[in-house]
Amino acid sequence: MSNMNGRKPPISSIYTRDSSVSSYRPSTSVSTISTQTTNTQPPPVRVPTRTAALAPPAPSAITRNGILFVIINGSPSKQLKSNVQVALSKGRTIAELVIVGEQKDEQALKQFKVDMYGLAGSLKRELGVRVEFVQGGLNEEQLRAVLGTVLGSGNNGAVHGSDSDRKELHGVLCDLGEAEEESAHILDIEPAALMDRFLHSVGYVHAIARTTIPLLRVAAHHAAAQTPTTSEVTLQCPFFVTTLSPLPPKNVSIHDTALRALLNSLSTPGNRGITFGSANILLAPEPEPVPQESQPTVAPTNGWREQEDDFTAGESPTKMWSMWSDMQDQLDRL
Repeated sequence: MSNMNGRKPPISSIYTRDSSVSSYRPSTSVSTISTQTTNTQPPPVRVPTRTAALAPPAPSAITRNGILFVIINGSPSKQLKSNVQVALSKGRTIAELVIVGEQKDEQALKQFKVDMYGLAGSLKRELGVRVEFVQGGLNEEQLRAVLGTVLGSGNNGAVHGSDSDRKELHGVLCDLGEAEEESAHILDIEPAALMDRFLHSVGYVHAIARTTIPLLRVAAHHAAAQTPTTSEVTLQCPFFVTTLSPLPPKNVSIHDTALRALLNSLSTPGNRGITFGSANILLAPEPEPVPQESQPTVAPTNGWREQEDDFTAGESPTKMWSMWSDMQDQLDRL
């Protein structure tokens, strides 16, 4: 029609048509506008919580899964329970107790295990207790097998992992049973009997030391690198302790003398950080406090009441008036 009439279409219609066509095409300007509209909103303000602001940096974790090996030669001695009690009271990192002994002493060792559960209950202490039996006399090979089973590693090392689940050997307590007093003169003992006593005392502890001290060195290295988080008095872990005869020095048997020499030989710079000694010294129980008898607050004598606290310089005025008033009452009753 526009060509027939010879007229050009109005400008407004041209713009209208163009705008309608542009509405059907994807427009980048619309997306740009929408994006700008979204970004005009203020970003969320992150307000630190009070817990995050006040939380101190986490200290290095201290291994609390320590193991105490109680290796018994024969039946448990009478003082062994007391020794273990002191070790548990002072060694707060000990979480498991492993009793090692020969199969022939199974009944006595199982009874001692029951006693240890009762001890843990009296100390209000969560403690794992287990018994490991060996066939015949204890030797290094059998002890290595027990250590690998308990620690969960085949190379006699601590379990690799986080500090919270790693197990370490923190203490060894060698119990040699009740030592028999030697009545015979040393020159009257046959060489075979002397060698047998030596193997069941010094040789026994020597085999245990050769197997366990490398693990105690690892624990000592970890303990030196850690910062204690408590100021409580604890037994220095790790430690290697053996029972010795409590007899006077002049009556000490020859194998006790050799054991003391062995312990002194183990205290070398290479074993720094490990406590060596005898159970009757390192694991001696604390002396019980002597209860003091309290005097009665009122002790009448001929109508007088003796004051428990006499006047001393520096008394408060209130206390002085109370003493004076009390004395006046006593005088008035005469």
